Amino acid sequence: MGRSCRLLVLSPLYLLTIFGFLAAADAFSTDNDTCRSDEFTCANKRCIQRTWVCDSDDDCGDGSDEEDCKPVTCGPSEFACSKNYCITSRWRCDGDFDCPDKIDEVGCKYSNGERPSHCNKDEDFDCDDDFTCIHKSWVCDGERDCPNGADELPTRCHNVTCRPDQFQCGDHRNCISGHLYCNGKAECVDGSDERNCTGKTTVCDPSTQFECSEGSCIPLSSVCNKHRDCIGWEDENEELCGVNECSKNNGGCSQICIDLPIGFRCDCNAGYRLIDNRTCDDIDECLEPGTCSQFCLNEKSSFKCSCAPGYLKDPRNHTRCKAAEGHASLLFTRRHDIRKVALDRLEMTDIVKNTKMAAALDFVFRTGMIFWSDSSEKKIYKAPIDEGNERTVVIDDGLTTSDGLAVDWIYSHIYWTDSKKSTIELANFEGNMRKTLIRDRVQEPRAIALNPLEGWMFWTDWSDEARIEKAGMDGSHRTVIVDNDVQWPNGLTLDLIGKKIYWVDAKLNIIGSCNYDGSGVRTVLYSPEVLRHPFSITTFEDYVYWTDWDKEAIFKANKFTGESVGPVTSLRTLKYPMVVHVYHPYRQPDGMNQCQAVNGHCSHLCLPAPRINSKSPLLSCACPDGLRLLPDGLMCVEKVSTTVAPTTQEISKPFKRLEPLNVTTAVHPTHSTDGDGKGGLASESTDPGLVAGIVIGVASFGLLLLASVALLCYRHYLHRNVTSMNFDNPVYRKTTEDQFSLEKNRFPLPTATVGEEAQEPLTSPGTNDYV
Repeated sequence: MGRSCRLLVLSPLYLLTIFGFLAAADAFSTDNDTCRSDEFTCANKRCIQRTWVCDSDDDCGDGSDEEDCKPVTCGPSEFACSKNYCITSRWRCDGDFDCPDKIDEVGCKYSNGERPSHCNKDEDFDCDDDFTCIHKSWVCDGERDCPNGADELPTRCHNVTCRPDQFQCGDHRNCISGHLYCNGKAECVDGSDERNCTGKTTVCDPSTQFECSEGSCIPLSSVCNKHRDCIGWEDENEELCGVNECSKNNGGCSQICIDLPIGFRCDCNAGYRLIDNRTCDDIDECLEPGTCSQFCLNEKSSFKCSCAPGYLKDPRNHTRCKAAEGHASLLFTRRHDIRKVALDRLEMTDIVKNTKMAAALDFVFRTGMIFWSDSSEKKIYKAPIDEGNERTVVIDDGLTTSDGLAVDWIYSHIYWTDSKKSTIELANFEGNMRKTLIRDRVQEPRAIALNPLEGWMFWTDWSDEARIEKAGMDGSHRTVIVDNDVQWPNGLTLDLIGKKIYWVDAKLNIIGSCNYDGSGVRTVLYSPEVLRHPFSITTFEDYVYWTDWDKEAIFKANKFTGESVGPVTSLRTLKYPMVVHVYHPYRQPDGMNQCQAVNGHCSHLCLPAPRINSKSPLLSCACPDGLRLLPDGLMCVEKVSTTVAPTTQEISKPFKRLEPLNVTTAVHPTHSTDGDGKGGLASESTDPGLVAGIVIGVASFGLLLLASVALLCYRHYLHRNVTSMNFDNPVYRKTTEDQFSLEKNRFPLPTATVGEEAQEPLTSPGTNDYV
């Protein structure tokens, strides 16, 4: 029998993918021995930008970039902090601590006599770090919620009363979460949470143990060994020892029967499970989160994984999917800058410098534009990611505190939350067409995420009734999807391929997950040590990434199991890490813009409608604040009040431009869309005279247009049938021969050929001028 030799041919893309994975693995495991000429080499061999040396920020992680720093001379437009640090003079006495030593707010006189607070003093507790506000009910509850621990200082907290969902320790000063009571580990300092706990019922492992009648377990090797180990001696029953129950009808097992010293047990082949101790059924491995990275197809005794377009299976593990192209990076905001860190080589660079208090962040990968909000300046900016210092103001008025911002990369809109105004608003990329989308039944919205492919938006609300909600991107079909086991949902992100939501809760110290409709809620990771104070979260491939205020770093973990927890950046190197996003083209997949053609026939805003079923509308027309939608669902009109003493008459007219009218007017803002997606003022009546005038005008114009077209057609028809003749003799004599010649040319004789007629000049005597 001959042996054939086969040549294995691998595609270039597959080879590049394999080499890319190996290179990425090497990049994470290899330390940098040398840095580029424009970088600084830290004592721990890390490389940082030279501009970060001696900036009062420990970027190396070992403090080597802040050693041997020379005194700094500040410019004439700068204010000198006491630690070789300069800030712009306009930040002096603005109510924010910008100097590391807070000297910029010393000796300042404020309008109300005290430094302004960004927190709601009636409902919130100010952690005195210029960022964090917590509910007053969380003060002295035994859990450190402020990053600086100001809510649990001994000088503030004495005997405390715990919430109903907490357990009060024996010292009457500390509280722990109720689910930690009697969990086998002492959380209270005095160990009172593990006292008087009811013992758990012992369950024996049937594959290795034998259960005695009193509930104790002994090894199978001790059964039928002529030594009585159980109190009731049932392990040495002479009638049962040595009997093989599997020899008869396979013991009644559907697949595998295993004989035991006493009795037997049924088992199943790989890929099957017992459903009634005897019958085996197929295991649906796809029900287990993380069996496959993306798509899972259950098969008999097995399963099959597949990847979304643009992803390839990891050659080292075919259940995992990796992006076939692009290099993923993390974009994140800090207080005074916006930075990017490459995930394949852990190289960090700054994109935007000298921000006042950068908070929320998002991007448009297609155009390379980033958007961010500044909580201190109360503005929203945008800038090219490669030229971050060339910033442009997008929203410069009416903004108070925006901790959440999301970009609709398909329909070119930005959405943001405002926790002080308790609203969710939107505008286009230029800051025009601004609309308040949600303003009812929302208290303290924070994070927001969009899925323009299906027309949905999701946001968190960390008020007393903390929850996660979703609504159409036009404001319709609003619903609460998570309202249990959530207290401080700071961050929110979407897995567009798996159609799941991930969030971080800084109060419960968890990373949670659920489906778009709120089903399948599960805790991915719970750890008071790792999740000290998470603020923002993002996801890519098999991992979630989050920022932590307490540890001042960015971490990652497996998004299915919560395992493989590790820091992406060194601990204590990122002061005030805020919002983080994975920067990669697959985070913003291409989709159909239903409004691209004539703006969806909308006069102003054209927004994606939520995909509820196959018959759902694809788009929805909306109006900016100050306008309302007519019953046709397309046209926006402005509402004008003309004052005529002693009465006021209101008129409505089609809105054509934003220039002010010559009369005294008062523009009334419209309400946001309700749960049915209809404008709040859509039911108001329209002036019948105006409608009648429009109808008559359109009808008259149509009749006039039809008459003109008919006249032109009639004249053209006559012109085509007029016979024109040329004569050599200027004297015209009407004869029988001439008439015959005329008729012959109008109706050619059958004997004439096409070639002969084509050779005759069009201007020859007796032919038509119009052919």
